[in-house]
Amino acid sequence: MRFLRRRRPHALIGPYVLDALETAERDRFERHLDRCRDCETEARSLTATATALGIAVAADPPPRLKRAVLAAVDALSSAQAENAAIAALMTASDARTTSVATSAGGTATVVSSLREAAIVFTSSGMRALPATEVYELWFIGHGGARPAGLVPPPGDGSTSPVLAAGLEPGDKVGVTVEPAGGTTAPTTTPVVVMTLA
Repeated sequence: MRFLRRRRPHALIGPYVLDALETAERDRFERHLDRCRDCETEARSLTATATALGIAVAADPPPRLKRAVLAAVDALSSAQAENAAIAALMTASDARTTSVATSAGGTATVVSSLREAAIVFTSSGMRALPATEVYELWFIGHGGARPAGLVPPPGDGSTSPVLAAGLEPGDKVGVTVEPAGGTTAPTTTPVVVMTLA
């Protein structure tokens, strides 16, 4: 800012209005403003212009953007919580892995933990379903079948892990083909029923 010190005080109006002066230069110019009505008038006018320009470029984000950002944050938080739960199950002292061939092709794999009362289900090689159908997981116990979640469509032949809570002692895990959205009770013969190790 040394070059500003060599300039006449009138030349400092622009940097002053934009708050671009160092403290000493600002103090010097403000003392000048107290004595120079022309600079005071010009500074007031430029300040109004700078404010108007700032308002002109400022825009409120559309409401849908806020909703989208909040939804993305919620989704990230949910994914992080699910990943932590999957990691806890996979490292549980009683974690057991069971893999079985399915009548829909490929293999279903379950990692189960009674301590965590949950399973993680994955599969590879199961046939792709039309958009009107979905693979649904079930806990099958003494009282019948209980919904345990929907299996996402396979990508590259494998499904993403599904965390299902609610495992009880003696439960088996079944997979059926159901209408899109799932059902509250199985409507088809399971493509696999797994007795957990």
